[in-house]
Amino acid sequence: MDGIYAFPEDFKTMKHRDQTRGLHLLEYFVTRCHEIGVACEAWVKEGDPKEVICRQAKRMRPDLLVVGNRGLGPFQRVIAGTVSEFCVKHAECPVVSIKRSPGETPRDPVDD
Repeated sequence: MDGIYAFPEDFKTMKHRDQTRGLHLLEYFVTRCHEIGVACEAWVKEGDPKEVICRQAKRMRPDLLVVGNRGLGPFQRVIAGTVSEFCVKHAECPVVSIKRSPGETPRDPVDD
């Protein structure tokens, strides 16, 4: 039987890499928003993303919440649900969900 083996250090390395990539992405978008004159704030929080986003929106009371949409297929949506759908239904402010163009969607959901 084939198996997959990983050492605890592998997971630490992956977590650090993902955190670094996420922070760089966050910094890029905050900088880009400020360059075009859009006021924005960004935070790094732990927890279920949909719950954290809605809780922060309730606390911050923004004029508008903008969330991305990964373009999951129907099966993936049923299994995983989507953060954007949850925010549209539960956030206490207007929500805009921005869908990727087909060329921007990864072929393998693992890459997302």
